[in-house]
Amino acid sequence: MVDGQTPKWIDRLERLMPGLGIPNLALYLVGAQGLGFFLVLANPQALGLLILDPYLVLHGELWRLITFLAVPLTLSPLWMVFALWFLYFIINGIEQEWGEFRTTLYVLVAVALTIAFSFVFGCRIWSIIELQSTLFLAAATIAPEYQILLFFILPVKMKWLAWLSVAYIIWSLIVSSWLGRLYLLVMYANYLLFFGPYFADRLKAFRRRKKFQHDVAAGRGSEEETHEWPPR
Repeated sequence: MVDGQTPKWIDRLERLMPGLGIPNLALYLVGAQGLGFFLVLANPQALGLLILDPYLVLHGELWRLITFLAVPLTLSPLWMVFALWFLYFIINGIEQEWGEFRTTLYVLVAVALTIAFSFVFGCRIWSIIELQSTLFLAAATIAPEYQILLFFILPVKMKWLAWLSVAYIIWSLIVSSWLGRLYLLVMYANYLLFFGPYFADRLKAFRRRKKFQHDVAAGRGSEEETHEWPPR
């Protein structure tokens, strides 16, 4: 992991709660997705039992606080194979770089934000595509030059897929309703919470470098003017 890529408060939290990390978290999420896929494929009405519905949760259906993670990303068998592979790949890659604690914390924060939004605005959550997107952006930020085989065929660097994801997020913010925009902002706040300080430090370093270059150029210019004085 690149030094400074996650904020210092996470280091302190890891020292306070070292047992929070869940090993092989990717297997649990992929397993939940696979189970949800077969349940819905066997009985489409099962989808209604998996989604996060705050009204029903408050009336005793507490399992929905977890089972919404099993709502399948797609109902196409072919696409589901790719989706499960990709989900496992990005979560496992994050865990290899971050370790169990930080990976688990990242997922838990995203889940908590999803549940909080659902209850505050009374919205049902029918998909975890935004959660997967935040996981992918994290993986792409950690290893931007890593090359994957898209659809098992096309070699593409993670950073280019990340830029496509950012473009899609911006487009979604433009065309969505105000509630949809708020949901996107809440979900991607998870990414900013973890990586915002890293990008802020990079921006500060960029500004310092530009200022230094400007100062050097200004000093060189003054020096040249001194050599030419007095005028001929």
